[in-house]
Amino acid sequence: MENEAKKTRGIIVLDPGHGEKGNRHTTRGEFYEGTQNFILATFLKEELEARGFEPVMTRKVITDNPELAERGGLAGKLGALMFLSIHSNAPGGDPTSERYAKVNGAETYYSITDMEENAKLASLLNSAVVATMNTSDRGIKTRRYPDNENLDYYGVIRASATSGCKKALLIEHGFHTNPEDSAFLQDSDCLKKLAHAEAEVIDSYFAEKGI
Repeated sequence: MENEAKKTRGIIVLDPGHGEKGNRHTTRGEFYEGTQNFILATFLKEELEARGFEPVMTRKVITDNPELAERGGLAGKLGALMFLSIHSNAPGGDPTSERYAKVNGAETYYSITDMEENAKLASLLNSAVVATMNTSDRGIKTRRYPDNENLDYYGVIRASATSGCKKALLIEHGFHTNPEDSAFLQDSDCLKKLAHAEAEVIDSYFAEKGI
């Protein structure tokens, strides 16, 4: 008798933002947002697997850098429970300004296609990130396309929602231009704590939904 495939609670698409050398940490030149995003996503994948989910990464190896539409569209293609894009932030403006390195904090963007549920999950995740990183809370937000208020602005969120996965979020895990935030993001043990905290939120959220 053939073994039945192991049943999972559902697919979660994890999107480590950018490519391997995308967006250098200004505090230490050998660190990049794209690399640290991938490491965090890998830890989160392990945490979610331990909780019975089937996480799928948009970047299979660290050197991958798929198009935004491909990243987000994977969630709908796979019938995923949710799509989560993993990033760190940088302020706009002059990098030489005194303000540039002082800006810190986590913020989470979510799709407008299921605002009530997305806002709930975004708030839980953002609070967990803020507490774990001990950084500022920049809140949860939506951003709409300039000439169409019915579309999400961020390409990965928009692609996920339009492909059928409406539970689409993007977390900015602090600022890789800020000494304290970036020091946290450069430490693998800290990233493991962050992955654990986020997995706990996701686990509890879907458990309440009976998943």
